[in-house]
Amino acid sequence: MSQQAKEGSPKIPAVGLAEKELQELSVAERDLQEKERHLNHLTSESIEKLKDVSKINRDLQNRVKSLQELSVSVNRKNDELKKANQELERQKNENYKISIELKEKLEKVLEKERELSLQRDFLAKQLEETTKDLIKAEKFAVIGELAARLAHDLRNPLSVIKNTMDIITARPNLRVDERLQYTARFRRAVQRMSHQIDDVLDYVKKTDLVLQTTSLLTTIENAINGLVVPPNARITKPQSDVQINCDSRKLEAVFSNIITNAIQAMDEKGEIKIRVADAGSNVRIDFEDTGPGIPANIINRVFDPLFTTKLTGTGLGLSICKSIVEQHGGTIAVKSPPTVFTINIPKNSITQTRH
Repeated sequence: MSQQAKEGSPKIPAVGLAEKELQELSVAERDLQEKERHLNHLTSESIEKLKDVSKINRDLQNRVKSLQELSVSVNRKNDELKKANQELERQKNENYKISIELKEKLEKVLEKERELSLQRDFLAKQLEETTKDLIKAEKFAVIGELAARLAHDLRNPLSVIKNTMDIITARPNLRVDERLQYTARFRRAVQRMSHQIDDVLDYVKKTDLVLQTTSLLTTIENAINGLVVPPNARITKPQSDVQINCDSRKLEAVFSNIITNAIQAMDEKGEIKIRVADAGSNVRIDFEDTGPGIPANIINRVFDPLFTTKLTGTGLGLSICKSIVEQHGGTIAVKSPPTVFTINIPKNSITQTRH
């Protein structure tokens, strides 16, 4: 530049230039500070991001490790399943063989069962025929024994009747008292025969019940009034009464038979106590006597048909009593000593037809 040019240019004061430069420096400094703050912020964020990335990396490593362990476990399970499948296949083959064997054995068992069924049917038929023969033989034996006993028991009253008739015929001029005596003997013999025949008929043919509501005490009193009670025998009747639905005629026969047996067991002297107890839907009747009691070796046989310890009689009395009580739906039992016959019978019996 020429001297003239230099001289012609305006001159800038030194102070103004310094201020401008200071301002520029100040702006640059602020800019640098702002950039430093921004850089520090970016650095801080980068560090946080690096931490997050590091954490994610660790998590990924842990998951990879878990997946590796799971993979090992799955492989181990697969190996176990493979072995189990192989074992199942082996067992399946064995079971198939066993099922074939069982099928063959089952066929043999079924065949054997058919054979046994035929044999069983044959044996059942033979048993049925044999049972029928035995029952028939037993019936004939019972009928024979009953006929023999009845014939024996009827012979004595028939002899009494024959002798009485012979006396009355041979002595037409008998006094009235003597004629009455022989007539009474005749009547007792007939009654004895009639009683024995009635026992047999009651045992052989059981008729249906004729049910009606009646007083139990009245039935007991009717049974007692129909008997000849010896003077030294005392009968204590029950104090209470119960209304029951029954066949009073048949129950009267039961009570009469039990009381008669008690009088005979006491040798016509002693006391017979009759008790009645209301047991809800049932009624209990006890007959207790002061006799010597029933021997232990025969007490379980007293209700058996044709069993008796008496010199006369069919041995059917208590058996018929048991049948009548059971026909009413009740039970009869005995214990001794003292001898007590106990009857338990429903208050409302239901008719049962017996053939």
